[in-house]
Amino acid sequence: MNTMEKGVYGYGKRKLVRQCILCAACLALVVGALIVGLVLTGTRMNIWTIGAIFTAIPAATFAVNIIARLKGLPLKQADYDRFREASEGLVTACDMIVTANQKLVPIQASVFYEMGIVGYCGSKKTDIKKAERDINGLLKSVGIYSKIQLFTDYEAFLKRVRGIKPAASEEKKEELLEKRGNFLLYSM
Repeated sequence: MNTMEKGVYGYGKRKLVRQCILCAACLALVVGALIVGLVLTGTRMNIWTIGAIFTAIPAATFAVNIIARLKGLPLKQADYDRFREASEGLVTACDMIVTANQKLVPIQASVFYEMGIVGYCGSKKTDIKKAERDINGLLKSVGIYSKIQLFTDYEAFLKRVRGIKPAASEEKKEELLEKRGNFLLYSM
């Protein structure tokens, strides 16, 4: 699978690296434009300064995305291997940061099944009950009729995942894949 595809393990780390590179490039352009403007004109009041100001806007956007992405770092490889083994045959997604009710909720791993969604949130600072309520409200408002259940205890999450049965038919699996795709629209 392509690791630059949302929901695939490794997406979060690659997205973070990409955002860092783009932010550094924008900052280099800002500094370069300021220096060129000062050298060529001898004053800050020039067209190069205006260019530097406008280049600072995307740099700030990339910086905000970096901060948000750091909140939801992916599972360690060993934990992901355990998750992959426990979720064999199920519809899964990893490395998500869901925006619900103006809050960022990092979900490192999730399973989509007929009765809902089960997710692991490794951030101990996340208010799980509020995050569940916000995400369930988001899901309902966009026509995804599923409930999400979040865990902060990885072992409890894996135990719950092991209790989920794979889709009974290809048609049901296609429905779950569609649900997954719709859910990933709200993940950065």
